[in-house]
Amino acid sequence: MRDRSSFWSVRDGDPSWPRAAAIELVQDLSGISSPVEGYLRRYRRRVKTQLDDGSRTETYVVDFIDRDPSRRDAVAIAIHAPAAGAIGATPILLRRQVRYAAYVTLGRALTTEVFAGLIEGGESPEEATLREVWEEAGLEIEPSAIRRLGQPFFMIPGIFTERVVPMAVEVPAEALVRSLELEPPGDGSAFEAGAESLLLSLDEAFERIETPAPPDPKLLTLDDAKTEILLARLWRDLESRR
Repeated sequence: MRDRSSFWSVRDGDPSWPRAAAIELVQDLSGISSPVEGYLRRYRRRVKTQLDDGSRTETYVVDFIDRDPSRRDAVAIAIHAPAAGAIGATPILLRRQVRYAAYVTLGRALTTEVFAGLIEGGESPEEATLREVWEEAGLEIEPSAIRRLGQPFFMIPGIFTERVVPMAVEVPAEALVRSLELEPPGDGSAFEAGAESLLLSLDEAFERIETPAPPDPKLLTLDDAKTEILLARLWRDLESRR
């Protein structure tokens, strides 16, 4: 690893490919699209809750978001180097990429988070991890480098059916640094364009989670829930393996 006290920046200089900087709205399709059309589908149902004494509540309306069951769940991946010293010093690879919902709220084109992606039909979480690590980090890994970090979890169980399978991938520190210099291969979609990797220690990552977001949207902040959950699970996992 390079002798640096912090990895706030992706690298000392600018990357050799353009990064996403803003998002241009071309057309708002909200008024002409069916709620069950497209990538996500919104359902609205009238239901009652059945109570254990045999009674039922009044009818109420629930909304929920779903995907095709063959692509419903996702993996979230903590890519890290071996914990050679203090666990907080463990290097973690993160990803900055476009997240439109966050952009609507904050006007910030890029969100920093752990690597993640859908489990495509027929894949195991481990197979999805192999593919996503290559597409998003440009790293070819062996299946033996992958381990699960506990049970899958819901991000928004009252609204979204997706479960996230938490995964960890351990690679040599040199591979993490090498990934910083690679333009991620991506999956060929425009959505992936302009993404980049960055490197922090676990301590630095939690400092950014716990510190109020800086006023400059170009500065690094960590406000993604699955990232905080995954890094907390990774910390406990590293402690248990000592």
